[in-house]
Amino acid sequence: MTLLRPEITRAVVGVTSNRLLVDAVHRDWLRRKYLQALHRHAGVACVILPTVDAEDAREEVVPAIMRRLDGLVLTGDESNIDPAVLRAPASLTEDDRQDVEDGILDRPRDRLSAVTIESAIALGMPILGICRGLQELNVYFGGTLRSSLAEWRPESGAMHAEKPNRPRDRQYDAAHSVKICSDGALFPIARTIEAQVNSLHNQGIEALAPALRREAWAPDGLVEAASVIGAPTLQIGVQWHPEWHVSSDLLSKQLFKAFGEACVGYYRTKKS
Repeated sequence: MTLLRPEITRAVVGVTSNRLLVDAVHRDWLRRKYLQALHRHAGVACVILPTVDAEDAREEVVPAIMRRLDGLVLTGDESNIDPAVLRAPASLTEDDRQDVEDGILDRPRDRLSAVTIESAIALGMPILGICRGLQELNVYFGGTLRSSLAEWRPESGAMHAEKPNRPRDRQYDAAHSVKICSDGALFPIARTIEAQVNSLHNQGIEALAPALRREAWAPDGLVEAASVIGAPTLQIGVQWHPEWHVSSDLLSKQLFKAFGEACVGYYRTKKS
């Protein structure tokens, strides 16, 4: 007699890619750390979302994909956000046609994030923003960014900067502590009011968007996590990188687990 196992519900999430320009050839790319963490610790399947060129930003391709998904992950990247493009992805200028500069500018990613955030919010879908992803949420909702933390405060620049003299994986060891709001969306996940995080970034939130709630902050006061006010599900961004050491870091495990559960819950509401 063969016993049938109950079917495991596996939600499917969209994961934002980045644009890379090599030998004048445009490529979409993504670090596998995100996919591994989502598969192994959130329990979801992943679809890599392609970046968007200016002339394609008005098309309905990305929203059509989003309607078939159960969650959105806004990944990190070294490039800085162009707020004008993220807030108006369908704008088209001559400058927009030369819009990729390695580690500095990635407007195709800005367009992708803009249209995916818009769709995810309209659909009431779970969102997890990581590093650049938190900043994208803030800019999308009308917040502002500091162009350089080192120029804002030299000690803040040092606190949040990458440590290039270390091996790559050790650069993503814990960098500083954060305080966690005791009555927000992050506290039930973290189950603590203080944690150590691997927050590495050059830019940071200046003015938090009115639609976002501060969930965690660094010793210098910089916002390190924020959630969408009144969201029907988990819609949150963190400034750190939970994907790097998720197998050994409890907060990272809890964050991915909570996101995965939110995505399954969203999937079930669509099927009911």
